[in-house]
Amino acid sequence: MKTAKATVLASLLLLTTTLNVKAADPDLELPKPATEMTVADWSAYEGHIVEGLRSDHDGIVQAALRLSIQYAEVVSIDDALLDVMSVYRNHSDARVRHLAAVALASTDNELALGYLRLSLDFEKNEAIRHTIKAATSRTI
Repeated sequence: MKTAKATVLASLLLLTTTLNVKAADPDLELPKPATEMTVADWSAYEGHIVEGLRSDHDGIVQAALRLSIQYAEVVSIDDALLDVMSVYRNHSDARVRHLAAVALASTDNELALGYLRLSLDFEKNEAIRHTIKAATSRTI
């Protein structure tokens, strides 16, 4: 089930309109190839992603959102969940809001999924609505 959900989320991410933003923070770069990383390496990297999600720099937040989706199976962003929810609700760019919705859905956190389900009725952007419906397995 988790693999199928990860495949759906990866497909959604590829289909969404994305911004061309590169990580401006060397802490967001993997210290070594992902296949060679230990549990301790992933734990440290997770901390850097959480820091990035809490950053005031928009580019770093976007890079951290992308990385949290890319490595959703090995890192947790639960410590920055409220920060990601805030990006989803308040960011002026719909593409970044879309990215935050996918990041929330990729967490498998019931609070995040419930938040997305509740926000669905108020979401005006159709692309984001469809992503939330697909990611939360809610029928149209």
